[in-house]
Amino acid sequence: MNFRISKVLPALFFLFSLCFTQTNPLFNIKGEAAFAKDNPIPNTEIMLLDTLGKMIQKTKSSKKFLKKYGGGKFKFENVPSGEYIITVDFQTENKIKKRISLGDTNLNVGTIYNILPFPKYKIANYPVPDPIYLRRIPTDPVPGDTINIRHILVQLDGTANTVIVDSIIQDTVYFIHANSLENDTLELDQVYLIYNHFGKMIHHSRSLRNRMSDLQQRDGYILFHNGDSLEYNNIYFAPGAEVATFHEIDSTMVAKYHSLYDIYKIRSGPSYLGHSVRKGFETGLITIGTIMGIQMIQSKSFVDIWKLYRPDFSPIREETGKYFYPTITSLSLFAIGRIAYDLYKDRRTNYILPAHENDPFPKNMFVFSLPEWIWKKSQPIVRPIMNSKPVKWWKNRKLRKLQKQAAK
Repeated sequence: MNFRISKVLPALFFLFSLCFTQTNPLFNIKGEAAFAKDNPIPNTEIMLLDTLGKMIQKTKSSKKFLKKYGGGKFKFENVPSGEYIITVDFQTENKIKKRISLGDTNLNVGTIYNILPFPKYKIANYPVPDPIYLRRIPTDPVPGDTINIRHILVQLDGTANTVIVDSIIQDTVYFIHANSLENDTLELDQVYLIYNHFGKMIHHSRSLRNRMSDLQQRDGYILFHNGDSLEYNNIYFAPGAEVATFHEIDSTMVAKYHSLYDIYKIRSGPSYLGHSVRKGFETGLITIGTIMGIQMIQSKSFVDIWKLYRPDFSPIREETGKYFYPTITSLSLFAIGRIAYDLYKDRRTNYILPAHENDPFPKNMFVFSLPEWIWKKSQPIVRPIMNSKPVKWWKNRKLRKLQKQAAK
């Protein structure tokens, strides 16, 4: 009898657990397939895949009503939570893949368009196999020199020299001319780029960094030192001396990599005007804010000054006969003026590296920075304060604490 009970009890427990075990909840996924101009695509194949590419479900988008209205909608039912990939056949050579994450609720993925997005940018080293840094400026070897590393020092006007850099301090670079072996110095304000003959970048100026930032993620074309040119739809400057370009014509969306030292100039496309509008807007805000501040101090009233500059599209005339243009009108004029100035100065063209030594750029590559100018002008006041005893005492408080702990 005990033998039979020992056989029956496990079976009863198993049946009991099956009756009370909850199944995984299932959810629905819906969306719409359409061309870029919101034109739905009817009766097209849509698949739901797992992350390994295995098909989970397959359906077709809805047909148009009277061959004109609606269409393009799709739905997957009874899908467990997890990560999935939706593929849409846009009746072209390429299929669009959209990765989704299904949680504990029904999911509406919205409209899936036939647009291949650019990959997201991440600050990381690109996996370039065996990158080769080409030195486009020739360097003459120093007789008997087998130890020193020679450097290329490029100034803001494009002139370059082969030197041996000794040291770089706060605002000056000390170096030796490779040919004459004479000692020389140069202020860092006049330096555009310094790199050695192995292609290692030693110093790049704020002006070069600002130009890279302005070019980042814009369209345009590159002119290389060998005379080749390359149009691109997006550009990214990676850490170091790598430049990645993306091209819409390439359906694989794989970036093309270039050495910064191979590039003579980069000219951005019409999208650069967005930078001009932003700069004009910032300049307008600073100028109008300064004028309003001065007038408020003189009149000792904020309300009266605000009435003169409040948003409006027509000038306000005072009894004195003076005209005060409102903020909106003034900001628009500043933006238009900055666009015209950048076009006149050809700010869209940026030179990277000269072709030969003593072969200057057609224009100077200096970029004015108001914060940097204010910082430099304030140094005669800031430095004595930073070197004062109270400030040094405050900076060394952690060191004194550690010294007391070590003494114990």
